[in-house]
Amino acid sequence: MSPAETTIKLNGRDLHVRHAGSGPPMLFLHGPEGLSELPDAVRRLSGAFSVIAPDIPGYGASDASEDIDDVEDLAYFFLDFLKARNLAGVHVVAHSLGGWIALEMAIRSTQRIASLTLIGPAGLRVIGVPRADIFICPPEELARLLYHGDGWTDFLSTWTAPERVDLFDQNRRISAKYCWQPRLFDPRLERWLHRIDVPAHFVWGEEDRVIPVAHGEALRRLVPGSRLTAVPGCGHMVHAERPAAVADCVAAFIGGLAQ
Repeated sequence: MSPAETTIKLNGRDLHVRHAGSGPPMLFLHGPEGLSELPDAVRRLSGAFSVIAPDIPGYGASDASEDIDDVEDLAYFFLDFLKARNLAGVHVVAHSLGGWIALEMAIRSTQRIASLTLIGPAGLRVIGVPRADIFICPPEELARLLYHGDGWTDFLSTWTAPERVDLFDQNRRISAKYCWQPRLFDPRLERWLHRIDVPAHFVWGEEDRVIPVAHGEALRRLVPGSRLTAVPGCGHMVHAERPAAVADCVAAFIGGLAQ
């Protein structure tokens, strides 16, 4: 079944939101590629959770705004979103840029957050670990960087289809606004990660060249009580390359919290 799609007003701007499933609330925050549809891994989770998947402001059908400049602003925006929708006990699942937003949310307030499952999140810098630059390569090279296997061909065909080219360019422009300098990290984030006081699980592709798994190892050390799962044979889009494995991993982690 296709997710329901709505547009709501929040802080004076339109926010496009997808809804699927029923059960405990789950907020999914996408990466810099944006959403063309609900990822298969997230669809699988909608069998047990009420999934809420917004287009981050400036992506897809959500309004951009002059008063949202960076990831810190996005963190406050989505904390406002949880409050405005009266959501509590929310399991946040997020990828890449979305994972960075979730980290920034959690160091500010976990009042409405039950857990974090972050898939290759951006936000941290690990000195001496090289990373690919997603902003300086053409679409085919970007697709090859994001995937370890041959899934890059489907990604490329999706985002270069004539009806989506403008959306792809829009998403790249807004990603640059939020992440250009410094590239995909906040030098101050590390000092505040100790404030995260909800269960946190980092899921990483072992072959991730955009944000290598060394960043996951660093996050596991810095976020109290957190855990790391490295998935072999996958790149930065691990949830797209291994959707069933990632969905099972997320469900098992959240299910274990109640035991």
